[in-house]
Amino acid sequence: MTSPQPQLVLENVSCHFGGIRAVNGVDLQLDTNDITGLVGPNGAGKTTLFNLITATIRAKSGRILFAGRNITGLTPDAVARLGLVRSFQSPMTLPGVTVREHLRQAALFQAIGRPSFLLRRRRIAAAEAQARRTADAVLDFARLAHVADEPADQLAYGVQKILGVAMAVAAGPRLLLADEPAAGLNGAETAEMERLLRAIHEELSIGVLVIEHDLPMVMRLCSHVIALAQGTVIADGRPHEVRGSRAFIEAYLGSEADAA
Repeated sequence: MTSPQPQLVLENVSCHFGGIRAVNGVDLQLDTNDITGLVGPNGAGKTTLFNLITATIRAKSGRILFAGRNITGLTPDAVARLGLVRSFQSPMTLPGVTVREHLRQAALFQAIGRPSFLLRRRRIAAAEAQARRTADAVLDFARLAHVADEPADQLAYGVQKILGVAMAVAAGPRLLLADEPAAGLNGAETAEMERLLRAIHEELSIGVLVIEHDLPMVMRLCSHVIALAQGTVIADGRPHEVRGSRAFIEAYLGSEADAA
């Protein structure tokens, strides 16, 4: 799938570990007008692709462009400050730290780390005040206000997962990368996660790229789906197009398709 003004572009991106090609010559384009699902069987290269986009690991070849800028070779912090922010499959909470404080710290991310900024007390005070306002706004947006002052590590797993996505929102993304946000959630929790991701896109105008094994959720939520297998893009298009492609059925459903 292409877009007149793609937000994220990968051109012939590859990464290998020893003799294993985790990502192999991937070309793709994402646009802010889409919620994009990244699907494929275990070991397909989905998380590796996330790590490449967010500069956690370096590509062996190819280049990555975000908002028209070549971000290949930048540090993870630099990439995140440009607006590429991810949430993780496993909740990442600090012992004894409240939900509100987790969001406040995430909101401070864009300001912290700039030397010129740290030398100016007024700017620090202004950033901290804005971070508090952002945290309060995200608490309401993510429906977490009722647990705002509770230690995040003491919350139910599903609420911690919501918090992880909310923290990414508080960090000010232009494109949010969500790594298996529904993993381990029950039906009601999955529905709430789906609502949150849709609201992030529709109400905040933030692009969303989501890795997810819950195919029904992907097909409901996403307007664009990319399927990987063995580090290669095997299908790219609208949900019904990908779901109906032979390559997707064989790679992702495998034995089920053979048995049918």
